[in-house]
Order: sequence, then C-alpha cells, then structure tokens
Amino acid sequence: MKNTQNNYTVENAISPLDGRNRHKLENLHLYFSEKALFQNRVNVEVQYLIFLSKYKIIRRLTRDEIEKLNKIKNDLSYSEVRTIEKRTNHDVKAVEEYLKTKLQETSLKDVEGMIHFGLTSEDINNLAYASMINGCIRFEILPLLQNIVLRLKRDAGNSIALSMLGRTHGQPAAPTTLGKELIVFIKRLEAEIEELSTAQLHGKLTGNTGGMNVHKLFFPTIDWIDFSRNFVSSLGFVPDVATTQIQHYDSYIRIFQTLLRINNILLDLSINMWTYIMIGYFQQKVIRQEVGSTALPHKVNPIYFEGAEGGFEIANALFEMYARKLSKSRLQRDLSDSTVRRSFGIAFGYSILSYQSILHGFMRISPNKQAILRDLQDRYEILSEPVQNLLRIRGKKNGYDLVKQFFRGRSISKLDYKKFIQKLPITEKDKKLLQKLKPESYTGITKHSIT
Repeated sequence: MKNTQNNYTVENAISPLDGRNRHKLENLHLYFSEKALFQNRVNVEVQYLIFLSKYKIIRRLTRDEIEKLNKIKNDLSYSEVRTIEKRTNHDVKAVEEYLKTKLQETSLKDVEGMIHFGLTSEDINNLAYASMINGCIRFEILPLLQNIVLRLKRDAGNSIALSMLGRTHGQPAAPTTLGKELIVFIKRLEAEIEELSTAQLHGKLTGNTGGMNVHKLFFPTIDWIDFSRNFVSSLGFVPDVATTQIQHYDSYIRIFQTLLRINNILLDLSINMWTYIMIGYFQQKVIRQEVGSTALPHKVNPIYFEGAEGGFEIANALFEMYARKLSKSRLQRDLSDSTVRRSFGIAFGYSILSYQSILHGFMRISPNKQAILRDLQDRYEILSEPVQNLLRIRGKKNGYDLVKQFFRGRSISKLDYKKFIQKLPITEKDKKLLQKLKPESYTGITKHSIT
C-alpha cells in the first residue's frame, strides 16, 4: 500500500471534522491535535523543571534561562518529537528526550537530567489534557453557548406577546406564547452554562503510584505534598494528592456530563424548532442559489436543525461513554484510558458544529404570525380548561363530566362554544366571563416577561 502519510489534504481526510467541516473548526487543532497534546506536555515538563528550581532541588534558574525554556515550549517541532517517538514507542518519553536534546544546546544542559525527575507519564498527561479541555471550553464552547442564549433572548423578547397554540402529547392544549417557550430553553441553558463556567478541573503530580516515593527518598526534607499542591495550582487546577498512578477523571466526567446536558437541551430545542417549521409556524429564508431537494425543487429543508441533532447525538454518545469508562481503572493503572482520551476532540468538535448549526438555523427562520394565530383562533375546544375549573369553583357536581361530554374529541367553533356556555347552570356574570374568552387571549402569565 502506498504511504500517503505526508500528503494529507482536506479531501482525503477520514473524519468530517478534519475534512468537509474543517473550515468551521479552524481553532480546534489548538486544543485537541497531536501537536497541541505534545505542546501541553512540554509545558508541564518545563514548568516542573522551573518548580524544582524554586524549591532548590536544582540550581536557581535565571530569568533568561526560564525564557529559553518557554521558547522551547513555544517553538516545539512536532516532527522531531514524532521521530523520537517512533524509536521509543512511547510518546511522553519522546517529549522527555526531545527536551533533553534542546537543553544540551543551552546553558541548561547541566540540569537536563532532572527533566521528568521522579514522575510518571500520567503526571504529565493529566495536566496536559486538563489544559486542552479547559482552553477549548473557555475560548470556544462558552462563547458559542453565550451567543446562542443571546440569540434566544432577542427572539424571545420579540415574540413574548405572540400567542401560540400549546400542544401536550401532540394534541391542542392551553395556549402559550412563542417567547415564553424560548424563555424555557434560555433558563435551562443559563443554569448549565453557569455550571460549566465555574467547573474546576483537578490535576495531580504524585509519581508512579501516588506516593512521590522517589521524591521523598532522595529529598526527605522537602514538603512534597506542599510542592505537589502548589505546582498543580500554578497551572490553574485543583490539586489532588490522594491518587493512584492516574488522576481520577471525576472532574472531567462532571464537565462531560454538563456538556451532555447542554447538548440535550439544545437537541430538544432543535427537535421543537423542526416541528414548528413542519407545521408552518416558522417561515424559512429562501436563498435563491441553494437547492433543497434533487427531486422536489420547491423544498426548503430545515437542514441546520437536523444537522445539529445528528451532531449532538454523536457527541453525547461519546460523553456518555467517557462517564462510564473513565470512572474505572484496574488497580493503580491501565492503559485503556489513553485510547479514549485521544477521542476527546471528536466529542468537542461535533458539539461545536452543532452549536454553530443552531445559530445558523435561527438566522434562517422567522415566525409566521398569521399561521400561528390562525391555528389558535379556531381552537375553542382548548377553553374546556377554564370552563371545567369555573364549575369546580362554583361547586357544581359533575361539572368536569359535563364539559368532557361536550368538548372531548371535537373541534369546537366559536358559535358552538358560546351556545354551550349559555346553557351552563351558572350566573350571567360567570357566563359573560367565559364568553369573553378567546383562545388567543387565554395565555395566563405568558405575555409578561418571565424572569
């Protein structure tokens, strides 16, 4: 088989994330590519060496030497690291050897032997992955989610007074307003976005099986618990010192489950919007040069809401698997989590694509006010609710059954409704109250701003 490894192009990419959708995910490689993983590993190794100097385990590093270390991190040569890895067959060992080679070219060659001192690969990996996840959430995920909320708030404000037929079990029910229905999603999203924005990833630097054995043996006077906590905190993570070889993934899982809930809320929104478009409550923007169907030229399809739905299903399948898989490890360590971690970018990528699709979908639709009101105005059967409840209030026995016998399973006209009310055993004042009701005015608190 011909080796085309060095001839990558978008058109021969296997994953849609790196292929047809790459232009929509320009920044994703900054967080979840192999190069990004190596860069974050190098950063942890570099910061560790600097911390060894702070605690006087190695000689004091000058400001110029610290700058050189950071430059090595920023100027990482992915190809060089990969060349080393092909020999070592170990990615973190390749990072260690790469750094040693680079230090040999500087005044730091006398401390190159202390790179990775007393550490295990997972001391590096857990902090590297935490940095990748944290960066993607902060700079990519949260801004998109906040834009979705802003878009929903704008549309909700414009339609808070637009009465709309409610549907429960798919059947006509008490009226609502379009704006209120959007506010429901806003409130759900805001609660989860708050969870996501305040979530804290944990990290560890505790050695081979969690005891910093080598550290304590050779430098017994150092407070290594203090060292570990301060080092992890300096990278922006909550330190754990009671660990096995790995950092348990509980903080990762909390974030994945929050993202899963966010995605499910937006999946629900996508399905609702698709349904409203189907029944004509929304008009879709017609773009002249686009094609909706190869068979039916008239069609304008709600492809962005459909695309978001599919993307959320893929992302959530992975997030669910992460929560199941990463909560377990065989004794102090097994390697199966390493394979799983490398797929994080897929779950984040499909989530981002779906967030973008939601925004595109809302840009292409507008409420069909006439259709919404027309559908509602003809539904006097939904006023069975206030009628039967007034009979309850007035103490009329069998009031519910009386209303049920007239209304159930029927489409009731305005005239039929008024005739029915006129025959009820209630006062003229109560009859006037009920006869003044219209489906479009029976909206309760929903025409007010619900905060």
